[in-house]
Amino acid sequence: MDNENVKFLAGLAAGLGIGTVLGILLAPEKGSETYKKIEGTVKDVANDLVNYGAEKAQLLKQEAEKVTK
Repeated sequence: MDNENVKFLAGLAAGLGIGTVLGILLAPEKGSETYKKIEGTVKDVANDLVNYGAEKAQLLKQEAEKVTK
């Protein structure tokens, strides 16, 4: 994984953590409602990361196929 991707993922994780803490502290709703929102956000981010990884894996596979031809 190159340095740019590592920085992106680190920034994403930091942003998610900070957003979660602020969401909990500043939420006007009940805790259970806040938890549901956070859970949904975490699932969305996880799906985005999986898709990002799959795209990068596909690009890597294509480049490997070019090299081996």
